[in-house]
Amino acid sequence: MQARLDHVARRIASGSSKLEAIRCLERYIARGVFGILMRRRTEINQSQIAV
Repeated sequence: MQARLDHVARRIASGSSKLEAIRCLERYIARGVFGILMRRRTEINQSQIAV
């Protein structure tokens, strides 16, 4: 959690707006969640084929 807050602080310090920094953070989280969902979907599909 602290690393993400530090990243937002660095983005703001480098000239990005707070809104833009938060938007980048949201995209980072969305990519992570999407990856988890896709891996889980693959696991479910493979287990249904095996049955």
